[in-house]
Amino acid sequence: MSMRTRAVALTTAALLGAGATGIALAPAADAAAYHGIDGSGAVGNDWQDEENLGVDDYTASNATALWQTVLYADGAKWQDDDGDEHNFTKGQIDGTFGPETESATQWWQEHYNINENDGVVTDPSWVFAQRWLSGPTSGGNVTYAGDVRNVTFKRVSGKYRVRIKGTGPWKNAYYDKLG
Repeated sequence: MSMRTRAVALTTAALLGAGATGIALAPAADAAAYHGIDGSGAVGNDWQDEENLGVDDYTASNATALWQTVLYADGAKWQDDDGDEHNFTKGQIDGTFGPETESATQWWQEHYNINENDGVVTDPSWVFAQRWLSGPTSGGNVTYAGDVRNVTFKRVSGKYRVRIKGTGPWKNAYYDKLG
């Protein structure tokens, strides 16, 4: 038996043995699990079990862009280093959770009397924000009724989608992907 034939035989035996011991080998074509803002069932409970967002959690993600859209809709303000306040603008919806988004989140939390007002989006912020969701309507549109303006998200096949400045069409609101 040649070395090559022997190597193939040993590899085959090992793989068959792994199957016999109950170890499942995943097919190469399996898609990765969705790691983003979920939306299935009633829209009023979509955001109650979401991940934290902040300068240390998912700082560059489509999920952050979704949160920034909420800040924009509610007319959040952010404070610069001199203490001057600025409106959080549509142009700041870029999916990057930097100092301006952190400051605007803290303003939003204080404005709505959220106990955790440290600029990190946690369960109390998500649960409060989801109260202002309605839909979905045709095409999967979900409306967030903000204090200043209404904004639209898409909810397709249990996944939220968001528009991000300069990236073109709707994007799934992944936690670990931007753009």
